[in-house]
Amino acid sequence: MTTGAGGPGTGSAPASTPGVVTDVGVDDDEAGTPLSPTSAPTDEASEAAGATGTVAAAADPEAPWERLSWRMLLVDPLGSLTRLAPLFLISLWLGSNRSNYWFEIIVISLVVLVGVLRWLSTSYQIGRTHIILRKGFFSRQVVTVARNRIRSVDTESDLFHRVMRVSIVEVGTGRADSGKSGAERFRLNAIDTKLVEPLRDELLKHRRAIDPSLSVADEEQWGSRYGEDIARWRVTWSRFAPFSFIGFGVLLSLWLITWQMGDMHSRIMDLALVEGTIAWLDSLGEPFATVGKGIGIWLVAGVLGTITYAIRYGKYALTERGSVLYVQNGILRRKHQALDKARLRGVEIWAPVYLRMVGGGRLEPVMTGTKKGATASTLLPQAPTRDVRRVAVRILGDETPVTVPLRRHPWKAARRRITRGLLPFWIVAGLIVLVRIDSGPSADVWVHWGIPAALVVFLLLSIDRIRMLGHALLPGMLVTSHGSWSNKRTVLEADGIIAWTVSQSVFQRSAGVATVTAATPAGAGGYSVMDMDADEAWALAEALTPGITDVWQFEGDADTVGRVSPSMGVRRQ
Repeated sequence: MTTGAGGPGTGSAPASTPGVVTDVGVDDDEAGTPLSPTSAPTDEASEAAGATGTVAAAADPEAPWERLSWRMLLVDPLGSLTRLAPLFLISLWLGSNRSNYWFEIIVISLVVLVGVLRWLSTSYQIGRTHIILRKGFFSRQVVTVARNRIRSVDTESDLFHRVMRVSIVEVGTGRADSGKSGAERFRLNAIDTKLVEPLRDELLKHRRAIDPSLSVADEEQWGSRYGEDIARWRVTWSRFAPFSFIGFGVLLSLWLITWQMGDMHSRIMDLALVEGTIAWLDSLGEPFATVGKGIGIWLVAGVLGTITYAIRYGKYALTERGSVLYVQNGILRRKHQALDKARLRGVEIWAPVYLRMVGGGRLEPVMTGTKKGATASTLLPQAPTRDVRRVAVRILGDETPVTVPLRRHPWKAARRRITRGLLPFWIVAGLIVLVRIDSGPSADVWVHWGIPAALVVFLLLSIDRIRMLGHALLPGMLVTSHGSWSNKRTVLEADGIIAWTVSQSVFQRSAGVATVTAATPAGAGGYSVMDMDADEAWALAEALTPGITDVWQFEGDADTVGRVSPSMGVRRQ
């Protein structure tokens, strides 16, 4: 059962789509539904009609049309060919005895031709009121953005870009950026690196007019080029990389590549170190051999994860200057993001049990206009818990939401944590029993050791889920926490909530608990308080959004006046 409420009284939503995209000769299913001034909300209609209009009206006759750097003719094909490298390797391996390579020649020629056409068909203009991007050779797209709607200017550069001294520049306009397709984004690939800073300053000129502190260039006051340092990457943070799934993903990819190449996989397995280690583990007998092999795989994945983590987040820095947060990270592929604090609706402290065991966590923003995904706009990568909490306090400006003790949910919720937490145990136990039936007495060791060990592990996870479950109501703010394997503590501003949903499954109804979800245009779109007392569900929504339960008050004939929803904490009169 699900009930919901929302509307003007539920909170303030961010401004609607600020930019205009005009597609010429492009189907709707290819480039998305074009935006136009007539489709803008009424509060922006007059401004859109006067400031945006058509592309011809938005163009500045005095501003020149610029092209991307000529070095794009090298960078773009190199990047495309790098992504096609596995296909080339497989093709060369399968056809190692052939005398012609027409397939590779045709693919490389097409990649180079596409790069040339993309450079010839791309131009942009930085006008006084609008910026315009024209792109596409066979299907033409024109992207127009009002300059007073620009909220961020992000830069990105991989290894090829830095060698050729060019960068990718993407203009952000607000919450609608997360849902835009590639055709709708104002993305310049590639701009001469020397022109990036002047371009950023020019596009953010109106932001400095709003916040005078953005024009301050005193290095001693701000501590860095972009602002005051909040956090910087440390080599010691790499110790958290083995306690994540980064390394296992890399290991799986490498295993698939070597397996496809056949001979390389055999050579690796025939190495003296690998053969000797496997033989020694097998001599220990079960279950020690299997456990030892698992530890060995984890160690290899840990080394790969540490290297990947250092490459992805090396040179990370989080700085603050006025109303903008600057995030930069990456060694091979370097990214710079500018996050407008006006779009911030809270933070999420990710602390899965495997990271908490070594005192680590991660910090994500709850912000409109950011892409959905774990690492799309990470404020702080895997780092010590004290640093995660310190950065969260700094961004929120208040220590209470980060440190406040959470209100525990009823014992019925704890019982559900145990019953649901033990479901995987019964699956594991069933598989072990099937192995015992199939293998005979030789598998008795798995029954004696595996089933008790699995029971202990899943019981501990259930207890941890009970410990991490809870919520807190603060003035204008909701704090909620749940989960163990993927635990997160969410701090959400009440002003960012636009609707509420209270839901109950069949099992939740029998236990008298409910899940309350606060809908918001920021972040993941909805944040839940899991398994709280059903009689207090709508009282929580009412506390953060006064008047939200008025929707349940009936008006009509004498028989219905005063009637209200009979459950889940709705006010009674």
